[in-house]
Amino acid sequence: MLKKAIILISVGVSFCTQATPLLTKTEQEQVSSVREQFNDTAELQKLTKVNSSIFTLTNQTSQLKASIVNERKAYQEYQQKLSKEMLSGTEENTNYYFESMKKTSNKIKTNNDTIHKNTTLVAQYNTELEKLNHSIRQSKNVYSDKLTAIKNSVVTRIKTEFSKPLPIKIEGKLQCSPYESIRACFESKQTTSKLVNDAIESRFGQIDITSSTNQFTVNSASMDFEGNVDYNVSFNLFVQYNEQINAQIMKEVGINSFDIMLVSNKDAVFYIDGLPVGNGNNVSVKVSKGKYSILAKFDDKQESSIQNITSPVSLTYNFSS
Repeated sequence: MLKKAIILISVGVSFCTQATPLLTKTEQEQVSSVREQFNDTAELQKLTKVNSSIFTLTNQTSQLKASIVNERKAYQEYQQKLSKEMLSGTEENTNYYFESMKKTSNKIKTNNDTIHKNTTLVAQYNTELEKLNHSIRQSKNVYSDKLTAIKNSVVTRIKTEFSKPLPIKIEGKLQCSPYESIRACFESKQTTSKLVNDAIESRFGQIDITSSTNQFTVNSASMDFEGNVDYNVSFNLFVQYNEQINAQIMKEVGINSFDIMLVSNKDAVFYIDGLPVGNGNNVSVKVSKGKYSILAKFDDKQESSIQNITSPVSLTYNFSS
């Protein structure tokens, strides 16, 4: 049995494992509360609907304008044929030409009336769209500001904690040579590095940690005949706050940004929350965690969805040929 052995080491390590969150339970609850406040998708759904209405009306107007061009051409052709027939003295198809001109004229008028109504509606929808975009951006700014405030509070707390040594205690098993003493095993660089790595892994996870001299206290250790050691160790860890720790805090709070891919089988135009973000088959967009209205347009077709984005993801919007 080895009691109260002291080992001095200095380490700088990197690792990947499950770790204790840097946020306290209270801070995690604050983040959850903020997310719950901004969990409503009603505005995003309305935004998608308004965009869809604008798109539909704009396409209809475009088709009506093309139809009017053809109808005017047909009206002129009926007019020419009527004039020719009247000049020739034959009135075999006069009534037909008059009736066709009347129907065509009425159709042009109806289409023009519909275009006027569509134009008025599109103007109204654009006004509504502008208000929705402003409201959504404002809401997301408030959401971001609240999370940023939590993040800043966490950073202040952790920097204060890191200004003092962090007491860490770990217990576990390690393999030593059955031909060496427990003290010799614990004084080896391989053992001390493993203990420090295990301790930092359990506390910080996937972060590069730089620490100054650490004083180990081996509270208890026992070895069997095969060199298997059960140990209980405590020490003080002096941690330097760095960008990796800052990035981990941002990730846990949910204000870190990452790239998402918007994919289509056509050269689509993509919109996020009503604003254009690019066009093509593959569009990369940087976003933070949250809910978004995503719209893809190609020719007279569109595909839309409301996505809760929590990590890098590829979203596909396909259009039929």
